[in-house]
Amino acid sequence: MTFNKLFLKRLRVLTYTGLVAYDEKYRKGVNIIRGDNSSGKSTVTYFIFYALGGVIKNWTTEALKCNEVWAEVELNGIIVTIKRFVRESGNQPMYIYWGNMNDASKVTKEGQWYKYSYNSQDDKKSFSNMLFDNLGIPMVYGDNNITMHQLLRLMYIDQESPTSSLFVYEQFDSGLTRQTVSELLLGVYDSDLYSDRIERRITEKKVIELESDLNGMRKVYDDLKNLNKAFINTLIANVEIEKEEIEIEILQLKEGKKRVVFRKDSKLNFQKINQNIHSQRNKINELDDLITRTKYEINDSESFIEMLEQKKNAIENSIATRKYFKNFPFQYCPECLSELELPQENHCKLCKQKIDEQSSGVIAKRMLQELSFQILESKKLKKKRNSFLINEKAKWESELLKLNLLQKQVNESLKDVKSFREEKIDDLLIKKGENEGLHLQYLTMLEMAEKYDLLQKEKKENEIKKNRLKDSIVIREKEQEELKNKINLKVESFALDLLKKDLNREDGFKEAKNLKINYYDNSIYVDDEKKRFSASSNFYLKNTARFSLFFSSLLISQMRYPRFILCDNMEDKGIEKGRAQNFQRLIIKTAEKFKDDDYQIIYTTSFIPDELEGSHYCIGEYYTEENKNKSLKYV
Repeated sequence: MTFNKLFLKRLRVLTYTGLVAYDEKYRKGVNIIRGDNSSGKSTVTYFIFYALGGVIKNWTTEALKCNEVWAEVELNGIIVTIKRFVRESGNQPMYIYWGNMNDASKVTKEGQWYKYSYNSQDDKKSFSNMLFDNLGIPMVYGDNNITMHQLLRLMYIDQESPTSSLFVYEQFDSGLTRQTVSELLLGVYDSDLYSDRIERRITEKKVIELESDLNGMRKVYDDLKNLNKAFINTLIANVEIEKEEIEIEILQLKEGKKRVVFRKDSKLNFQKINQNIHSQRNKINELDDLITRTKYEINDSESFIEMLEQKKNAIENSIATRKYFKNFPFQYCPECLSELELPQENHCKLCKQKIDEQSSGVIAKRMLQELSFQILESKKLKKKRNSFLINEKAKWESELLKLNLLQKQVNESLKDVKSFREEKIDDLLIKKGENEGLHLQYLTMLEMAEKYDLLQKEKKENEIKKNRLKDSIVIREKEQEELKNKINLKVESFALDLLKKDLNREDGFKEAKNLKINYYDNSIYVDDEKKRFSASSNFYLKNTARFSLFFSSLLISQMRYPRFILCDNMEDKGIEKGRAQNFQRLIIKTAEKFKDDDYQIIYTTSFIPDELEGSHYCIGEYYTEENKNKSLKYV
């Protein structure tokens, strides 16, 4: 059983005046577009490549006379219609209708076409995101963002790329991009492994930053005891005891005085401080209420996200269950066990109602897309609320400290409602002020020590996390390597078979013992060497490698290659007619070993074998150089 299936069902191209320049239906299995040179075969493949998400900047003159291209595409069983406008500038958006092309052409209401841009944004998916989601291909984010265009570079064989380039050639290309694309399509790319690698790199950087912060704090104090919370708490306790003794002594001196003199401003000062305390308490109460409300809102968001996730999972399970039971042979009624009559075609076996397979699948996929958008928005809102909650809690801590200081001032004011001028009291008051300054200094040191402890704890947690990620990466890399070896052996088997069955034009092909593909450096190695062959043999070798990769995907279900290959011209770089026709026969003979429903091959040729001309494999008419018989009309 194969997965990640992509099929082109119909391609339609319109001119600026609305005339139909091209409109052909395609089948599952093999599709052959044939015609003379310069008859527009390549232009058709350009439109297919572009409609599926490719980027084309050098359009032909005839293609630029067309305004838009439509493609009816099947993505893992779901039919969508794609529309893109033909423009010289790159990065054009894609418009998606969830249904077939006939229905899409009748749309008059707004909102039934979904617009997806080339690049993703914070709150919007790109068309690559959408296509990857429906093809079961994970997105790669970060330093090496992979788009649908990059995947198509290994699914489309064009004429303009050098024969030495396995991928569709790009001027500004990187080995890392090619390597990531190959890992995605081969199925060896592990999103969890990729995430672990990124997370490990972030964690290692975090450990270094934390150690730097800790070293900076150690340099502030010569004695590390000053970063010990227990030691500083002892200093604070001693200062508070001394402060209390001073206050008691001052109070005793005042009570032993015969004459009591009240300070005129004591009451006014007390009233002022008391008023400040009242205002400060109101501020803290307001913050309490705001924090409580925010917590409730966060809890509501979590519940809402959980509900959306459950709905999404339920729809996905529904799709999977429906797919499983689609062909389940009900012969007897599950209620009364009576034998059931055979229903009409496209009718339910139990209730006999007509079944619309496509509509239900489309509706379910549309609901999944909408739920994904809601989940994304809800998570963003929750993140904002969490950030707001942290800030408000920090404010609450700061305001509470202010309240405690004000309360101490009130207590001191209550104790000192009398004024004396004795030198002893003045000395004690000065000593008390020094004591309070020392107390504040120790509180600052305590704050630093608490931060030091938190940083040490965070560093330890990150070191544990780093080691756990390291172990996980080692295990996943081993699994990845095993799958990669399995795929490479299968690709090599197909490739050697095709090389050995080539006409006797290249001795190196018949004698080949192994074939390896290096996706990073964009090269094919025969017998462990990057050998030099003639231009035609290089072309044959590249086609062999690409089709071998495609055929391997039909046997290895773990591969994410969408079981789709597009080849422009089977006879490029001077390859002779007999050799090109032999290769076509080999490809079709190999393809016929598989079910048509499992793959799609589309290729163009000027030298179609006689036995294939007019067969069910042929798409459209045989195109010629004459304007009326070219692939594009009215241009």
